[in-house]
Order: sequence, then C-alpha cells, then structure tokens
Amino acid sequence: MISSLKTRIALLICGQALLCWLDVYLISKISWIGKLGIATVHKEYRLLRSDWKTFLLLFSLQIVLIASLTVVRTKCPRRIATLVTSMLLTLGAVGLFLTFRDFIYTYTHRLLKERFHLGFYLFWIGWIGTCIFYLAIKDKKDPALFPLDPNTPTLPESTI
Repeated sequence: MISSLKTRIALLICGQALLCWLDVYLISKISWIGKLGIATVHKEYRLLRSDWKTFLLLFSLQIVLIASLTVVRTKCPRRIATLVTSMLLTLGAVGLFLTFRDFIYTYTHRLLKERFHLGFYLFWIGWIGTCIFYLAIKDKKDPALFPLDPNTPTLPESTI
C-alpha cells in the first residue's frame, strides 16, 4: 500500500513537471532581440534556445530539491529538517528577488520581454512552493492517548 506521503510527493513532482513545462513555454517567448543576442553575443545562454534542454535543466533542479528535502526529512531530526527547509526557502526567496532585480535593472535583460521574465519567476515560485510543502508536512506519530502508569493496578477479568 502506498502511503499518503508518497502519494503527495508524487503529486508534487507531477505539479513541478507541469510548472516547468509552463516555465519553458514562457521562456521560449523570448523577444527577437533576445534571440539575436543569444545567437551572437551571449552564447553561454544557448541552452535557453532548446526547449527540451531548458525543461530538463529546470525540472532536474526541482527534482534535486525534492529529493534532498525528502532525504533530510527522513534522516534528520524534525528541528534540523525544518532549519534546512527554511534555509532553502530563504534561498528561493532571495533567488526570486535577485532575478526580479536583474530583469528590472539590467538593460539587456529588460529587452527579453515579460513572458520570458515570468518563466523564471515561476521557477522560483515553484521552488518556494516545494519548501512550503515540506514545512507543512506533519510527522505521523502514534502517541498514546493516555500514558500508562506502571503503578496502576490491573483490573481483574470478570467471570461471566
């Protein structure tokens, strides 16, 4: 039987795959000046011209994030797992802010159009969403409703 957590993680992976597909679609809507710039000047961004390579890059980053958070959650105490997840959440928020700042204040990046920018913003929003997902998971423990006191006498079985 598949546990509820495994089902939720599988749904998270499917959601991230759909989000990465949307990211790639939006990134592919780069302006013609951006395409020209990538083809001639900024050849280090050539990866963005291929949709499937861009998808593999973005989706693999999300899978690495999900796998690492799953390992941390299962192998470390709850406090450490929460700290690591919070740090990665902060990293995602900083990444979103720096991406926004770069697209606003770098002239050549402003020429790439809003759809292109939105693709990268959605990547960071997906990152943040994954971290929030792991912060919201509750540990399933089976605590006893009433702790048993060893000094309590046992009740004799009634004979009928």
